[in-house]
Amino acid sequence: MDIASKQGGPRYLQLADKLRQAIEDGTLTPATPFPTELELCREYGVSRFTVREALRCLQEERLISRRRGSGTVVEPPHVQASPTFQSLTSLDEMRQYARDSRSALVPMGEKVLPGTIARQIGPHGKTDRKWAFLHGVRSAGGGQDRPVAAIDCYIRADLAHLVPQLDLTSLALFSQLEALGDLKIGRVVQHISAVPASAPMAKALQIPRRRPCLRILRIYHDSEGRPFEITNTYHPGEAFSYSMVIDPE
Repeated sequence: MDIASKQGGPRYLQLADKLRQAIEDGTLTPATPFPTELELCREYGVSRFTVREALRCLQEERLISRRRGSGTVVEPPHVQASPTFQSLTSLDEMRQYARDSRSALVPMGEKVLPGTIARQIGPHGKTDRKWAFLHGVRSAGGGQDRPVAAIDCYIRADLAHLVPQLDLTSLALFSQLEALGDLKIGRVVQHISAVPASAPMAKALQIPRRRPCLRILRIYHDSEGRPFEITNTYHPGEAFSYSMVIDPE
C-alpha cells in the first residue's frame, strides 16, 4: 500500500491521515498492538523519517502516545478529548509538550529564589545570588485565548545572558539552554502539589482568589547535578489532567 510521492501532499501527512482513519474507525484501538516503525515502513513503502513525522502529528493530536520500552499505543477516548492532557515520562515528551498551545514569557529582571523553591533544591538553593526571572501565561491555542496555566521561570545566573536569545513562546526552554549554554541535562525532578491561587495567579488565570490549583515544579539539573532552570506552573484544577502508564517489568 505505497503512498504516492507527488499526490495528496507530503507523504508523512498522507500516512498520518491513514493512521488517523484507522484509529477513528476502530481498526487501531488502545487494546490492539500498534504497528512498529519498521512495519509501517514496509506496509506503506515510506522511509522511517516519514513514519516518525506522521506519528509525531498523531501524538500532537493526542491520538497516540510513544513511550520508551512500551512502543506506540492508541490513547483512550477521554485522553484524546482532553484539551490540557499531559503525559510526561521522558525528555522527548517534554519537548513535545504544548506544541499546539501558546505561551508568552516575559523577562522580569533578576530575583532571589523564593524560600519554598530554595528548600526543594537543597544546598544549591542556599545562595543570595539572583536568578533571571520570567513570568507568563500559557493559553489553550487553537483560536482560544483562555489561560490554562500561569508560569514562573528561573534561569541560573551564569546563563542569564542567554535569555535574549531564547524563544520565549516555547515552553521547552531547557532544550534551548542545553544548546546555547553548552551544557548537558542530567535529570529533571518534578513535584506536583495542590495549592490555593494567590492574588497574582488568580489574576493571571482569570479565576477567583484561593481557587484550587495544581502546582507543578520542575527542576532541571545539568550533568554535574546543579539546577539550571526551575519552572513553576500553576493550572486551575478543572483545566488539568495527568496520566501515566506503568508497565510490568
